[in-house]
Parts: sequence; C-alpha cells; structure tokens
Amino acid sequence: MKNTAFPIYTDNEARLPYFVFSIGFDYAQEHIIRTAGYPCYLWVQTRQGSGRLVLGEQEFLVGEGQGMFLMPNEPHEYYAETDEWIVDWVGLTGTGVSAFLEQTAGMAHSGVYCVAQTEPLRQTLEQMLAAERTQNPLRNLDLSALTYTLLIQMHQLVSTSNTNSVATRFNRLTPVLAYIDEHYAEAITLKDLSDLLGVTPQHLCTLFRKIMSTRIFEYINLVRIKKSKEFLLDQTSLPIRDVAHANGFEDVSYFCYIFKRVEKITPGDFRKLYVRT
Repeated sequence: MKNTAFPIYTDNEARLPYFVFSIGFDYAQEHIIRTAGYPCYLWVQTRQGSGRLVLGEQEFLVGEGQGMFLMPNEPHEYYAETDEWIVDWVGLTGTGVSAFLEQTAGMAHSGVYCVAQTEPLRQTLEQMLAAERTQNPLRNLDLSALTYTLLIQMHQLVSTSNTNSVATRFNRLTPVLAYIDEHYAEAITLKDLSDLLGVTPQHLCTLFRKIMSTRIFEYINLVRIKKSKEFLLDQTSLPIRDVAHANGFEDVSYFCYIFKRVEKITPGDFRKLYVRT
C-alpha cells in the first residue's frame, strides 16, 4: 500500500514510552470494519473529503478540519462519505501513551475531534514516514521522538470543539501573557489585565485559572522569579534586595519567601550554585 509504514516493534520498542505502531499518509481510505477494534490508539485525520465513523449505535461525520480518535480494542467501522476520502493516520503505542492521551490531552474516549491546525500534524506524520524508510539503525529512536512531538501537537491542537483546543484557549490570553512578560518589573493590577481582553477582573481570574491551571498572581510571581534568576547570574554584584526590586518585588522578605517556595532554595544559595565567589 502506498504511503504506509509498519515499523519494527521489538522488545526494545515495547519499553519506549512513545512509539508509532503504524502510519498512513495521503491515503485513500477504504471501508473498514473491525469487530475487535485496533490493537493500539488510532488517530485518523481528514485531508480531503469526508467519512463516517460508526461506534456501536452512534454515527459521526468526519470532515475536513476533523479527525477520529479510536481507543484500543474498541469495535468500530468507518467508510468514505464522499467519492474519495483522503486521510492521514497513525497508530500510537508505548508505555506512556495511555497516560499522555487520556490524562494530559484529555482524549479518553473514541469519537470525532476538531483540529485547530492540521498542517503541523501532517508535517510530523510525513517526517515519521521518511524516518521509518531510512537505513539508519537508530531510526526507531527518531520515531519515538517524533511520536512525542505528535502527541504534544495533538494536545495543543485537537479538541472536542473548534474553540476548545489548548492553542485556541492560550491564544485568547496572548495579550495578557505578553503584558505580564513586558511589565513584570512594575505594579500590575487586575484592571490593567482585564482591560486588555475587555472583560471584568473576576471573569479574567476565572478564565486564567481555567486555561493556565494557576491563579494569575501566582503566574506573575513565576515570571518574576524566572527573571530574577537571570539577574542573579548576570549581575553577580547586585544585592539580593536590588534584585528583588528590579523584578517587581517591593519587599525583599516576600521575594525570598516566594523564591524559596518556587525553587526550593534561597536566592543567595541559587547564585552560589552558578557563580564562583
């Protein structure tokens, strides 16, 4: 079959956390009926046309900008809805794939998912196919790395709706994150940030925590601590007090408290790790 690959899967590959079981690229999809399902996680992404997925008594249309995700060993059927249904597909396996897909990416059920951007996923699948066809004796390690790249892309770009992907949600916060990165050394208020999105401070707090999984001022502190670490190493003669003030902390004691809570070490001891005294 054209543009398909089934990498060698030995005991060594079985121990890898992320690996590719099968690849299909630019593939004219046939009518598939699997009464015992597929042996691993399967992602089938529409490139052109549309198809229909049957799961038990449920049927789903799979069009452009969408893909279908199938859990291992779950009975299913799919077929072209249009004259030709062109897809890219990949079977995913490895000791860490289940936890990543189901817990990190939130893909715990078979069904049809939306893809915010299809091109990054297609490019990675094409790289997988090219890597598998090389004579490189370490190509399976390259495939494992590309599998992880694909999983990260799926986490970012694949979701249950067009507006719910990680990439889409993070894009909504882009003005706020950019403002914090630029003004971290200054006093930042919730009104400053909420005005950037045209929402209330309360709504911003809820939105930020939902997307970033942390409170907004916790995030600001993380940015300030990150910048302060650069100060500690770049300006080795600068007193800790001045490092704190230069990075948005008015109180040096609070700076030291936050720094140790985040880094598990004091600012002074952090500097000693990298700077010869």
